Amino acid sequence: MRVSSFVGLGALVVGLAGCDVDAYCFLNCGDGATTTTTVGSGGSGGEGTGAGFVTSTGGAGGNMDCGDTQSSLENCGQCGKKCELAGATPVCVEGECLIQACLDGQYDNDGVVANGCEYACPVPSPDVELCDGIDNDCDGLIDGDDPDLVAPTTLCNMTPGTPCEQTQVVCNGETGWSCVYPPEVETNLGFIRDTETLCDGIDGNCDGNVDEWFTALGSVCDDGGIGPCRDYGLVVCDPVNANTTACDLSAPPDPGVPEPEACDGIDNDCNGFVDDALPATAFDMVTIPGNAAVSIDRFEASRSDATAMAAGILEQVACSKPTVMPWTGGGYTEASDACTARGAGYRLCTLEESAAACRGSADTDYPYGDAYQMTTCNGVDHGTGAALATGSLAGCVSTPDPIFDLSGNVAEWTSSQTNVATAPNRIFALAGGSYLSPKLGVACTISLQPRAVETTLLPNIGFRCCKGP
Repeated sequence: MRVSSFVGLGALVVGLAGCDVDAYCFLNCGDGATTTTTVGSGGSGGEGTGAGFVTSTGGAGGNMDCGDTQSSLENCGQCGKKCELAGATPVCVEGECLIQACLDGQYDNDGVVANGCEYACPVPSPDVELCDGIDNDCDGLIDGDDPDLVAPTTLCNMTPGTPCEQTQVVCNGETGWSCVYPPEVETNLGFIRDTETLCDGIDGNCDGNVDEWFTALGSVCDDGGIGPCRDYGLVVCDPVNANTTACDLSAPPDPGVPEPEACDGIDNDCNGFVDDALPATAFDMVTIPGNAAVSIDRFEASRSDATAMAAGILEQVACSKPTVMPWTGGGYTEASDACTARGAGYRLCTLEESAAACRGSADTDYPYGDAYQMTTCNGVDHGTGAALATGSLAGCVSTPDPIFDLSGNVAEWTSSQTNVATAPNRIFALAGGSYLSPKLGVACTISLQPRAVETTLLPNIGFRCCKGP
């Protein structure tokens, strides 16, 4: 009966071996490692020494079957391990939980599967990155931090060869792009000025021209002085005030200093007036032999701006100086006024004074002697046919103190009136003859004295001045 009972129990064990229950199992009947307990069957009235059976307390995975662990989202890689990823549609591949797709608006920017599609993009769909403070291309980088951002090429002036060449195009987020110009560029509210306001030697408006609005640059300027005391320079950018220009007077020549007037068409004393208040030293005069009270010009009268080639045009006062063209072409009144303009005591010479100066201390018929010399003075026989510069003929002088051209060159108005009339019909004697006069016409004393109506204007008539009572 006992044996039967064992066999019956053994049959039960064998019958259970094929079940999905791991409470009882023979050795090596399960997939995993087991802990076994041997149960003796025993005999009737004796110790149990018969065959035993194994019960499992469970190993890794035990003998439990959870189905597909290679693709199941509920058991991905092992039983009970769910495949769930934030912001993503997951997929289990060969037991590994992966991202199959990101949900709308979510992006996997860091490449880490464990945190799924971690980035929520602020725009509904990716586009080209713009400068607007938004991550337009959904890569997690905004504006200037995103290397995909492309700056506009036509927004800013970046003209080569000008200060604008170093301009930076900067993204300012929500406010958009701006141009950051170098400090040398002149701007107003961020825009380059059309007109330069600074004179600084820089192309401040990047148009290829430097300081072009300061049109006086490089022109001649002066310090506002008078006459030869005026200092001249060039217009430059003001080193103190870049908004304007200045006159650079550092270059030579240096200005002159005030000097006595010299009857030369120049304001020598720098008082604003030319040839005014001329001192006696401004005129080269000689005392008439036999008449110490009266002086006469050493040279025929000339205009203050006369040169060796031109008679000049300034007619304020009559000068007496060598190697300049004599003053001709004026009437009596013009000659008289030019002499009196010198100051008190100056006047036209009388005919007698001119004759005495011509005859000299030796009382000769011609300045150089009694015998006529054809080419010593500039008469018709000299052959020049025109007036010469004063004092050109060294031999045509009287004695003892040389007085030039009292014979020939130009005839000279005198104050000696030869008729009884009033202006403008007065007639005055002419002294000395001219380049048109023959032998008798250039003598110091002439029996039939040349004369002319006071309004006569001829190129062979000039004058000289005397001073005295």
